[in-house]
Amino acid sequence: MNTRPTRLFAALSLTLALAACQKPGGGGGSGGDTDPSLAVGDSVSGEITSSSRLNYNDGSRHQGYRVTLKSGQAVALELGGALDGQLSVFDGQSLLASASSRGYEGEAGTGEVSLAFRAPKDGTYLVAVNSASADAFGPFKLKSSQVTPYDGKPLGAGGEAIDWLVGDKQDYALKVDKAGIYTVTMESGALDAYLRLSGRGVDIEDDDGGGNLDARIRAYLEPGDYTIGTSSLNGSTGAFKLKVALTPVDKDLIIRDGSALVIGQTAQGMVDSRGRRSFVLDLDAARHLQFDAIADNFDSVLRISGPGIDAEDDDGGNGTNARLGLRLGPGRYSVTVSSFGSQQGVFELETIDLGGDPATPANSNRKDAADAAAEAAAN
Repeated sequence: MNTRPTRLFAALSLTLALAACQKPGGGGGSGGDTDPSLAVGDSVSGEITSSSRLNYNDGSRHQGYRVTLKSGQAVALELGGALDGQLSVFDGQSLLASASSRGYEGEAGTGEVSLAFRAPKDGTYLVAVNSASADAFGPFKLKSSQVTPYDGKPLGAGGEAIDWLVGDKQDYALKVDKAGIYTVTMESGALDAYLRLSGRGVDIEDDDGGGNLDARIRAYLEPGDYTIGTSSLNGSTGAFKLKVALTPVDKDLIIRDGSALVIGQTAQGMVDSRGRRSFVLDLDAARHLQFDAIADNFDSVLRISGPGIDAEDDDGGNGTNARLGLRLGPGRYSVTVSSFGSQQGVFELETIDLGGDPATPANSNRKDAADAAAEAAAN
């Protein structure tokens, strides 16, 4: 979802609103004498009422606070209480940062607002507590705290960083010493987390793979240096936790296309950044086979193509696992396991000989696939 036009409109509205409310000699974006001071590390309580200063563009109300900062100093702000409110930070007439408790497309807000920003220079800044609308009133509590940025050391297996997103994007170094399946998670209650993992031919992005609004990327990584990019889809700033976990893999894990399948054996594979992995099956005689793609953390899809056959299944097995039972003639077949939505993860591919009479015309293989899909739908 593209929220940029909405954020730009909101920022312009707040700028015009506060500029319209300024009085000569005080109350402006530079922090006039009429605005109370707020020291970093302190909390203040207040209330937006019908007598609070008016934003003339939309009828909402606001209360300003003066915060004096050093260049590069990072500050976290938290707005709580009954007020359906917004936070904005101004340097003179320039809007530095803003955050709202409202959701997407006008959804109701949570009532809590988190915002973090970094001072571009020494000076006094205006922190404005704004009501979300002309009829939004109520008490609030504004808390400020110093942000200690992440120390910049590379993350590794088992590492984590607790940090604040104070801009559009922040990058973190990931050093992989041992090949394996790495899970990178970005958790936050303040923003819609978005992750990107890049390096050594890997380029993966994720939004809500970690559940709720958290992001998670699971990928097989070779030793080397990678970059983890963190950002917020809804433009909010705030605290988040970044975690890196390693799942050791068997030395026989299949991470490349073209491996041969053996009937009666289970192949353990990893889908690539495209969300798929392909195998080759050679048959010297007709066989009646069952294929099961079993995955714990993604919805598997199976596709088998070859002489006279092109069959696909999504949920024919248990849960969201894929299954195909087919009568195949002699020849070479391509067996592809993919993940619904191009998610990454590990899977097991079982190839079982069902026995019986395999001497069935090739065109009835398509009927077997259709029957399997119909049976799955009925279940």
